[in-house]
Order: sequence, then C-alpha cells, then structure tokens
Amino acid sequence: MLPMQDMLDLIETVGIDAIREKSLALTDYALDLVDRVLVPLGVVVATPRDHAVRGSHVTIRHSDFRAVNDALWAKDVVPDFRNPDGLRLGLSPLSTTFEEVRFGIEAIRDALEAQPS
Repeated sequence: MLPMQDMLDLIETVGIDAIREKSLALTDYALDLVDRVLVPLGVVVATPRDHAVRGSHVTIRHSDFRAVNDALWAKDVVPDFRNPDGLRLGLSPLSTTFEEVRFGIEAIRDALEAQPS
C-alpha cells in the first residue's frame, strides 16, 4: 500500500483539475500528431475528439496493427492491441511526457512503413 499512498499524495498535491488539463493536452497533442503523421498512412482515429467524452487515451485503427504491435513491443513502445485492428495509447498525465507521445507516434509510423506491402 505504500507505493499507492505516494501516488495518492501526488494526486492530492497536483489536484484533479490539473491532472485533467494535462490529460486533455496530451490527448490533443497525440491526436494532432496522428492526424499529421499516421492518417496519411491509412490510420483511422477511433477515439472521440470531444473533450467531454474522451478519457486519457487515444485509440487508432489500421489493418496492420497486429503485426505493428509486436514490432513496437520489441522496441519498448507498449500500446494495447484491441481486436481486430486497434492500438490503444494510454497517456498517464502524471507520468507521460509530450516527448514520449511524439516518440511513440513516430515509432508507430516507422513500424507501419516497415510492413511488407
């Protein structure tokens, strides 16, 4: 329970409003990158864009994502695969940086581009 207490203390210190604000900033940033970097490769955004109905994750779809998921895990990029063709990118506002989001989106791009035609 001690590690959990540290996290609860952090949440209390930062405040839920600041956590939600960063959550939205991270997901907005991720969606912007997906639109610019991955949509041209055939990726479809499955996550709602409306802040009122979006959590702190982005789900994207592409027919090659099962194979891409394995390639990403091999590079220590760890999305959640969702059948039949989705990748869920969990963005924890207390620990995920904007640089990590960019790195992850670029890793998805690189893995997609490496897939055989």
